[in-house]
Amino acid sequence: MNNCQSIFITKHGAPDVLQLKSTSIPDPKADEVLVGIKYSGINFADIMSRMGLYTTRLKPPYVSGMEIAGTVTKVGSEKFDFMLGKAVVGICKSGGYSTLVNVPAHQLFIIDKDLLSIAAAIPVNYLTAYFMMVHQGSLREDETILIHGIGGGVGLAALQIAQKIGSKIIGTASLMKHDKIKNYGVHEIIDYRNENFQERVLEITNGRGADLVLDSLGGAELTKSYNCLSEFGRVGVYGFSTAVTGSKRNYFKILPKFLKMPKFLPRNLMMKNKGAFGFHLGMIKQRQDLVKKYGEILFDWLKNKKINPVIDSVYDLKDASKAHSYILNRRNFGKVLLKAS
Repeated sequence: MNNCQSIFITKHGAPDVLQLKSTSIPDPKADEVLVGIKYSGINFADIMSRMGLYTTRLKPPYVSGMEIAGTVTKVGSEKFDFMLGKAVVGICKSGGYSTLVNVPAHQLFIIDKDLLSIAAAIPVNYLTAYFMMVHQGSLREDETILIHGIGGGVGLAALQIAQKIGSKIIGTASLMKHDKIKNYGVHEIIDYRNENFQERVLEITNGRGADLVLDSLGGAELTKSYNCLSEFGRVGVYGFSTAVTGSKRNYFKILPKFLKMPKFLPRNLMMKNKGAFGFHLGMIKQRQDLVKKYGEILFDWLKNKKINPVIDSVYDLKDASKAHSYILNRRNFGKVLLKAS
């Protein structure tokens, strides 16, 4: 057994259900390696999981976290001996808010050690954006993309990928983030709290609409995203953040929002020449080859400074609850990390 410090979700609820505990984990299985974690990435999915709202939520108590960067300290099989002592980054089903975690070796990427402090910002955010924009959304040069929450982790990843593609960018964000986003060369920014983004997108595009929309909102807002689409436009759905109305789940508030989610009927899509698709990184089962392929592309871009993750802040592992509150209040601009060691 290997002793470690981990942040447990003791029950579903507000950030204070996150508690640091001493625990132990077994040696890695034959297909796994043991990673001494340096940094863990926090994702909005972690917030929803803590609240009991995530689609693949686990039963408490469990250790949250699906995105880690660190060093391989043990291997479960001799065939992974080459990974010992190497700096790695990758995705785990859970257990990332810890000082140690066992991860299937194929889910990790070997990186330069000097990238450890930013690498944990890559796997979930950039893979999500890349899959939706490049693989599913087929975003092209000179097409227009609407990125909801452009100041968040996925939003800023999508911004950088869209700029690399050469697309025109429209973003939604709270007013307090607009100046920072403009510094990245994006000037069509909609204050979602005070403006109707559907009307503004159509105004900005002279009635044409956006060719691709990345929607993390869900609910009635997803209908507006669909209505923003141009002919042959497509909307990618990857979240339901409008369901988070406080620090705890409240089904009386969530249910009405869920019932307002649009139904994408094939006939309607056909008659409008529009498309809709969904994405969930954690639910990829048969195409792990694509995760590996696109991850290698992204880490090559990172190494060669073609992408630049925006780190908003780094919290000590013991302060995970404070980090969750910070994100829940929509205060972050970019990625929030936990420092484990």
